[in-house]
Amino acid sequence: MIPRFAPRTRLLVVGALVAATLGLTACSGGGSTGSNADVNTVDAGLANSIDDAVATAMKQSGSTEAVVGVWGNDGSEYLRGYGDSGIDGSARIRGAQATQPVMCALVLDLAADGTIKLDGKVSDDLTRQSDIEDVTYRQLCEMRSGIADYKGAYNDIFANNPTRPWAEQELIAQGLSKSPESWPGLDFHQSDTNAVLLARALKVKTGEEIPDLLNEHVFSDAKMGSSYFPSMDSTTVSGTTLAGLAYPSSGGKAVCDAEPMKIAEVSPSMLGGAGATVTTATDLKNFYDSYLGGTFGGKNADVVTKTAPVANPERDENGEPTSEVSEDGRQWGFGVEKEGPLYGRSGAITGTITAAYSDPDSGFSVVVSLNNSSAGAKFAKALAYQLASLAQAQGVAPELGWTADDQAAKLAKFAVCQ
Repeated sequence: MIPRFAPRTRLLVVGALVAATLGLTACSGGGSTGSNADVNTVDAGLANSIDDAVATAMKQSGSTEAVVGVWGNDGSEYLRGYGDSGIDGSARIRGAQATQPVMCALVLDLAADGTIKLDGKVSDDLTRQSDIEDVTYRQLCEMRSGIADYKGAYNDIFANNPTRPWAEQELIAQGLSKSPESWPGLDFHQSDTNAVLLARALKVKTGEEIPDLLNEHVFSDAKMGSSYFPSMDSTTVSGTTLAGLAYPSSGGKAVCDAEPMKIAEVSPSMLGGAGATVTTATDLKNFYDSYLGGTFGGKNADVVTKTAPVANPERDENGEPTSEVSEDGRQWGFGVEKEGPLYGRSGAITGTITAAYSDPDSGFSVVVSLNNSSAGAKFAKALAYQLASLAQAQGVAPELGWTADDQAAKLAKFAVCQ
């Protein structure tokens, strides 16, 4: 366990301490890393490299705790918690947008049993909701509804007043007020409003609450025994969890001359269906294994991994493409992004950032969660990609289109208050 320090001192030295003290626990190259919930069956060199990378990332993001899991394509596993409070690999985390695909898994399961149709209009079920006349369930997960994201106007409030309750209708209305984006039904526009609207529609259509729907249709089938979708009135996480932090925010940017705020409570309603799920690193890994492996959707299960570029072509007055877009780089499937061989998502909710990525062909997976949200989802994604690169160097991850150094440069770029 890392020695205890006063909060300000701990933030300054946590990176060096993690590298120095936790690196030593990994030198055996096998067995426990110090907790009953932590697992280490990877090569000692890889374990040390992961520890060093996490230590640096914690310092760059102002985090004092983290949970990381790396599952090699050879069956090896490295799961551990980092920090001075005894956090281990079983800690519950607010998954944010890394858990958003559970809503698309729910859509697929409800489509498979005939409750909804993927190409059915959402307005048929939300008859009182205006401005969604031609939006389909499929478009909400493919991010082609034309509905804009709601978060931009609220980011400072999310950071500075994290317990404020938000009504679904308020978030949806904010997104619709900036809509439509270009060419609804055709162009890609990533927007969390899609998932909030999706949750509302499924709740109305089925007459059941989202926690019950996810328990019945997703969590049990995906072996997510420690996961739950919280009540929107609940501001705490059940069980051991990361101690959230965030810098105050002004104009969407961290106020670095202030101390990080301790985030003891967070209203999950700021994301709702877009990422309120509470989970663990292992549960996230299990979910992506199931989702990418065809567990949900029956005959439609293959839509998950059918991807298209996120770049939009130029179009003529009829919507026909007049330019080509590159097939390389970032792609989008059914609720998940894809780069190289990895599918997954990254996300942020006040106090926590999380990323989870998996390769369904080889079985490689990586999950990271850090307890300071100010560096944002892109920071968590870069760390996950860096750890994947380290695993590739040891022969336990697939070939990637980037290196550990590439991701280290991104982490330095996304670092907060350095």
